Amino acid sequence: MELSEREVARMVKLGHIGQNMDVLDAPCGHGRHANILAAQGYSVVGVDRDERFLANAADGARTMGVDVDYRQVDLREMSFTAEFDVAVSWYSSFGYFDDETDRDILRRYRQALRPGGRFLLDMHSPYRHVPSMRANHDRHVDVLRRGEDMAVEIHELDAEASRCFSEKITVLNGKVERAGFSVRMFTAPEIVEWFRTAGFSDARVMDEDGGTFTISSRRLVVLGTA
Repeated sequence: MELSEREVARMVKLGHIGQNMDVLDAPCGHGRHANILAAQGYSVVGVDRDERFLANAADGARTMGVDVDYRQVDLREMSFTAEFDVAVSWYSSFGYFDDETDRDILRRYRQALRPGGRFLLDMHSPYRHVPSMRANHDRHVDVLRRGEDMAVEIHELDAEASRCFSEKITVLNGKVERAGFSVRMFTAPEIVEWFRTAGFSDARVMDEDGGTFTISSRRLVVLGTA
């Protein structure tokens, strides 16, 4: 909860989210941000395509005594029109499809905003894993262990395609599961061009604290204005 509260504080600051604003959290996952935003008085709609995530999010909202409008919606099928003051996509939830599809999703975020509304997009920095990959045979490995359970993520960067390919190996109660995915990586000028092509009047990049984006930044954050 403490981490989620810190992240929401960043959202509010970087997205200039004011009182009585309507907020779209897409995708909302387990609702850890949407529920806190609702507890702070914002009107929140959370969308995700995973019904299990939405069920967990709704349970969390009930536990906290807050009201969030959760809906099962695939990002590729969002059809909101000028309904929100702010839209948020937090922690690398963008770039999992081909470029044409991702550009269309970005246009759908733009369409969801009222004039002057803002879209806050948080992503991995394209430079984050490079030093570790170069030192580890072009791979970066993250390991999380809790007792006998373990999660290992192996990341490889395709520089030509500008995509990070990842394999996640989970050991839970002695059972091993594997899953693979890839996500698009963006340089600052490239993602700004995408925002403007999607119809945003302005877009600027920053680091996770709202400062200047540099090669040492952990996150690449984009604020687009409708």
